[in-house]
Amino acid sequence: MIGPGSGVRMYLTCGVTDMRKEIAGLRVKTALGKCQGAAARGAEVAESLARAGFDPRAQKDAAEKARAKARAELIAASSDARWASLRELNAAADSLVTTAILWASPVTVLSRCGLGSPERSAYIAQLTGARHVELTQMATLATATGDKVLGAALVSIIDRMPAKARQFSAGSLAVHLVGDEVRRVQAAIAAIRNAAQGSIVRNRALESGKAQTLDRLKLALNKKETN
Repeated sequence: MIGPGSGVRMYLTCGVTDMRKEIAGLRVKTALGKCQGAAARGAEVAESLARAGFDPRAQKDAAEKARAKARAELIAASSDARWASLRELNAAADSLVTTAILWASPVTVLSRCGLGSPERSAYIAQLTGARHVELTQMATLATATGDKVLGAALVSIIDRMPAKARQFSAGSLAVHLVGDEVRRVQAAIAAIRNAAQGSIVRNRALESGKAQTLDRLKLALNKKETN
């Protein structure tokens, strides 16, 4: 049996869990959920005083104090864990800068395929100086067979040609060959960044005790662009 390596942390979740937010994001979300329990605690105090016959104003004051106390205790108790989780998420998001550059577009990705390989070098040697019709036929062949190395060689060749002399678009060829792969990677990058930003927004709401409308709007717009 192959087991996990040393230093690997394992988590057990009870119930349905959306792991796109990762463990760090779930910690912040859990703390926010517990803060809602502080409101429930205030309601319990108010109900208890109502049964004891206290006037409504006294019930309200006592409920507010109980809610504020429970909230303050929760925020203090979860502070270290929440900020550690946020640092983890921010580090994960920051580490994606290079990945995002490498996967910026289908042409960027296709251009790397077979780089330095004998196969790509052979394609370039064979197709250098080829007529437009032959290049177009080879682009059709690359698309039909999914030959990324051939596609990369064609992109390299037409990049040297004047824009008006190109018979097909490098972008269109790249989309056909690696477009789906690029979209999946870009979606994963966006999901991690949105998870980090969402956790920051939830943490601000937790500590301030009120929703940050502008932050939520920005987050919603980011998710809309991702989808």
